[in-house]
Amino acid sequence: MFTKIRSYKWVLLAPAAAFSLAFAGCAGDDDDADSGDGGISVATIGGGSGDTSPTKPSGGGDAPASETITVVMTDNKFTPSAIKVPVGKKITFIAKNEGAAVHDMKILSKATEGKDFMSDALVNPETESKFTATFNKKGTVKFQCDYHLPDMVGTIEVQ
Repeated sequence: MFTKIRSYKWVLLAPAAAFSLAFAGCAGDDDDADSGDGGISVATIGGGSGDTSPTKPSGGGDAPASETITVVMTDNKFTPSAIKVPVGKKITFIAKNEGAAVHDMKILSKATEGKDFMSDALVNPETESKFTATFNKKGTVKFQCDYHLPDMVGTIEVQ
């Protein structure tokens, strides 16, 4: 009888523990003490390491330069949350998940560009997703994490 009661407890406790672990990343821990930079990340335009020049396509030729912008996703914010891009230029976005929960980055551009642009639907912790977008109309476009609304939002100003 003792074994039977013990197994029932395990059946009841296991799903509760799994549920708690699955949603622990949504708690919004803002402790950025380990980053060394006060919790501030900067969008990288170009190849990174402080390089702010546009990335040129390899292979030479007259292909227009493209830009790469890294957007860091933590629980529950984007850094940067305000981005400026030139009209008509191909932008490669890197949605980098440095949080504990899954995230995504969806650019709500259907009204102005005819379609939304989006990272992978699930960007797991410690991974990233690359996607491209070209904005052909000036204005402001919003972006969001579909899993953490209304907190995880941002804007892209197309100039």
